[in-house]
Amino acid sequence: MIRFSKYKKEYYQLVCDFLIRINEENKLHSNWIWARFEWMHEHPLTKKELLDYMGLWFDDDELVGVALIDMFFGEAFVGTLKAYQSLYPEILRYAFDNLKDDQGLGITINDLDKEEIEEALRQGFFKTEAEETVLRIDLEEAFAIDLPKGFTAETFDAENNQEEMSWLFWQGFDHGEDKEEFLKDFKEASSKRPHFNKYLCILIRDENGEAVATSSTWYDERTDYAYVEPVCVIPRCRKKGLGKAAVYLSLNHAKELGAKNAIVISDQDFYKRLGFKEAEHYSFYWKKEERVVNGITYKLERLLGKGKGGYSYLAKANGKEYVLKQIHHEPCDYYKFGNKIEAEKADYQKLRDACIRIPKMIDIDLEREIIIKEYIEGEVISNMIEEGKSVDEYIPQLQEMASLAKAKGLNIDYYPTNFVVKNGLLYYIDYECNEYMDEWNLENWGMKYWPGKST
Repeated sequence: MIRFSKYKKEYYQLVCDFLIRINEENKLHSNWIWARFEWMHEHPLTKKELLDYMGLWFDDDELVGVALIDMFFGEAFVGTLKAYQSLYPEILRYAFDNLKDDQGLGITINDLDKEEIEEALRQGFFKTEAEETVLRIDLEEAFAIDLPKGFTAETFDAENNQEEMSWLFWQGFDHGEDKEEFLKDFKEASSKRPHFNKYLCILIRDENGEAVATSSTWYDERTDYAYVEPVCVIPRCRKKGLGKAAVYLSLNHAKELGAKNAIVISDQDFYKRLGFKEAEHYSFYWKKEERVVNGITYKLERLLGKGKGGYSYLAKANGKEYVLKQIHHEPCDYYKFGNKIEAEKADYQKLRDACIRIPKMIDIDLEREIIIKEYIEGEVISNMIEEGKSVDEYIPQLQEMASLAKAKGLNIDYYPTNFVVKNGLLYYIDYECNEYMDEWNLENWGMKYWPGKST
């Protein structure tokens, strides 16, 4: 029996085990592994009170789905074991309702994960330009280490020497060189990362004994991969090969423990020069309850439908209802797209010129690929057909539209989901139209989807 629970600290190891298992099933979630969760969980910037809002789904005592934050509200990981994919819509809704911030919620989805992309788009998420890349390197042979003269490397117990390591991070991640300023902000973590292995943490010191570079890897013997996090070199010691030496040393140690490959969540050239290659690519999908289009705020109410080119939502602004269409770019095996938003704009004008009854275009945002349409509140023809209602009386209007389209050298999409009846009038609510071809006209293609007799 499926049961839900909010996260509790005693579930920590269960979540780590779940993330190992989900990545055993496939590599589509390799950007979220147990080590990333552990790094986040004990990071000094993570707001611990927010962890309690994370959601867990169990089948009896087995953890089968999660909604996890990434340090703060506003970004989340949502995933299920393969056999429980049917839970994904529920978990995604939970994540948005409980883990979003003032800007909404962002999630990463593997570009090859069609099911998760489909559900995210259905629930009102839209693809952004942000992305995440997983790079991988094989650990077949030990790496040669070339440490510059005057520098020494050692394994380092960072968990029990937090101030020294944090001071290195402060400089290495470009917060400055004022140690007094650092000490004002420094706060030792109240708990330690339970799977930290000092043998996998490399520290490089200069001739004065100061820590100047570091690299850590994380490894669990149940997996074949190590995870690289974090790597940094203080500014004055960069371009000396110290970062390379630290990474290679930590990878050599991971190899000794049994790791067959290593991954890093980054697209930096630094790692590519070390031999890492792209393994997986993820895109960010974002959802807000509101979308601002050319200065007007539209609140999304519900999904109206999905077409080849986009998702349409009922939206409200200034007390009125509209249709907000968000263009999407999912692959379509049987249809080739050009510039979708420009095509919608051009097709709208073609349909108006053909005098076909369509909703008015209220606004368009070319950059963000959003169209605001007049909302035609009525019965959708496809719903009427599913309910067993006769649509015979609307076929003459459909045939008139087909005649008007043909006169302008066009075909429209005659599929019943694209037509709404309001006050006895038939509206073509899509803007798609194409150059006329007999193969795709009403008689040869469209009418087979409209039960009843043509007149």
